[in-house]
Amino acid sequence: MWFKILLAVFFLRWVYRVYKKSRPPSLPQRKHWALALAHPFASAVRLRTFYAIADWRLSDTKRAQFRPQLLHQMGLPTDASGDEARAHLASTLESHWFRADLHDLLPTDDPRAALAFACARTAFLVRAAMMMEWVEPQAAWRVLLLNAQRAQDCFASWEDFGRAFLEGRRQWVGAFRADPFGKTFDEAALSAWLGSGRNGWRRLPWPGPAAFSPAPATTIAEAAAKKAGKKSKYALTSSPP
Repeated sequence: MWFKILLAVFFLRWVYRVYKKSRPPSLPQRKHWALALAHPFASAVRLRTFYAIADWRLSDTKRAQFRPQLLHQMGLPTDASGDEARAHLASTLESHWFRADLHDLLPTDDPRAALAFACARTAFLVRAAMMMEWVEPQAAWRVLLLNAQRAQDCFASWEDFGRAFLEGRRQWVGAFRADPFGKTFDEAALSAWLGSGRNGWRRLPWPGPAAFSPAPATTIAEAAAKKAGKKSKYALTSSPP
């Protein structure tokens, strides 16, 4: 009897380890938070796991669906090639991302609402371009993390961001500007996003992790010295040279 129980336990542990190894790698918290800004767009096009799986790739069906819309949003012909899209993003993404959707506002537009809408759209469109393999992941993540930091610096909470996004989308579509990846986002939708503990914003802190938080050089030096078995001359208790 005990032998069978032990055998079952070992078998279940083996299955669990195989399952963990076969699972797609998940995103670290900082990147997950950066993509959470795009929840309304991801939900509208039914890509709800695009912010949870690190190496997510679009299916052929989704690629065909998104391709002309993404190219149009980039200002390229809808029949542009993948190489043309990659060249365009390589030359413009990191130098122009912060202007997207903000450089041609109307006099009646609320800038703060426009910024919330731009933050969400940037998170979605850059991630979508990454999943289309049109942009190098490192460049895309630099933009996504800076975009997340911009949102954290300009809004006080998910509710604050969500209400500004709500107004931002209203004024965007009210001026007959295209929003091919979005859908109606009203007070009921906002309440659902703020109240949902599974796929919404409620379980995510605001502010989230800082976009960039590198380890101080002294910490790196101390770690290296400790590994070598000697005290570092860059110890925190001493003054730097």
